[in-house]
Amino acid sequence: MMKTIRYFFQLGLNGIIFILFIAGYLLYSMLRIIRLMQRKPLFLALTILSIVFIIVGSLLVTGKMLFLPFRTSGHPVEVIIEQNMSLYEVATILKKRGVIRSPRALIAWMRFKKTERSIQAGLVTLHQGDGAIRAADKLLHATPLEISIMVPEGLTIEQTAYHIRRSIPIDTTRFIAICYDSTFIAGFSFGVPSLEGYLFPDTYRLPKDFTERDLIKRMVANHQKTWQSIEIDEDIAKKFTHHQLVTLASIVEREATLIAEQPRISGVFHNRLRLGDPLGADPTVRFALKRFGGPLRVSELNCNSPYNTRRFPGLPPGPICSPGKGALAAAAKPLATDELFFVAKWDGSGEHDFSVTNAEHDRKKLEIRRRNNRRLKRKGKRGK
Repeated sequence: MMKTIRYFFQLGLNGIIFILFIAGYLLYSMLRIIRLMQRKPLFLALTILSIVFIIVGSLLVTGKMLFLPFRTSGHPVEVIIEQNMSLYEVATILKKRGVIRSPRALIAWMRFKKTERSIQAGLVTLHQGDGAIRAADKLLHATPLEISIMVPEGLTIEQTAYHIRRSIPIDTTRFIAICYDSTFIAGFSFGVPSLEGYLFPDTYRLPKDFTERDLIKRMVANHQKTWQSIEIDEDIAKKFTHHQLVTLASIVEREATLIAEQPRISGVFHNRLRLGDPLGADPTVRFALKRFGGPLRVSELNCNSPYNTRRFPGLPPGPICSPGKGALAAAAKPLATDELFFVAKWDGSGEHDFSVTNAEHDRKKLEIRRRNNRRLKRKGKRGK
């Protein structure tokens, strides 16, 4: 109700401004005539006055026709305003659809109001016969035709579905089922059992009538496009398939908190793969157990799953999440290093300590544990 009252108030105000403009012009003309009457014969003054009234009357009639509504109950007209569409293009469409009489009148009014750059892309519902003033106001309040969703790196298929569901209405069951649908997956020629690792993390703009299948296709296509832009080391391209590198990238994504460390962590994993050592990556165990929070027990770390890279050497059967471009690039072209180990500093920086030997690695783990214990003790004393 308040929105309707506000709309008619604004429309009335615009009409008043237009009338005042004409009245000002009329007043100015009358003053000029009075001055002429003081100098010229009455006949000339009356002639000029008549001409002025004819001109002003014509302006009023023309202004009403061009700017104000010219139908009381026109049919609704839905117009889609595309991104970067010019005001002239919009005005021409409205003229063809019977919303306004003159494109120039709409352009002139919006320039007068300084709103010509404020037209919003989207769906605008107008009515035939609205006129330039009313149409100009409606063009500023389009309904967006797209919705936007941001998908972060490092999510599994299920986590991706639930993350998207928090922002836009999707059927999570259908989304997940499509990602495991062998017939659907066959269309991408990956030769994989699921799309785990291939739902590229990014910001997506979607039409309001999108389907889960549409979104998944967009995400996989984005992965393919990104992969094509990545430089792959020649030796690595000979040793690993696309799927294997995506698998490695997913582990790098989960292990590296900092993007800057991704190539170095990838270098460590490549070294361990070359030597035939287990990768020792806890995120692969968490993926196998579907336990993504809290500490892992010793029995869980020893689980008999092909995804347990603590027990089994080599890469797991497939990705454990969807890696971003940084992790994909790191897997395809790792940092050259002799390091075989790394451990999180757990000091809030997100950084890791890297080591070449197991003895050095054990020493750093012990030092990090001691340092953190001292930090916790100091924190406890300050809290008392």
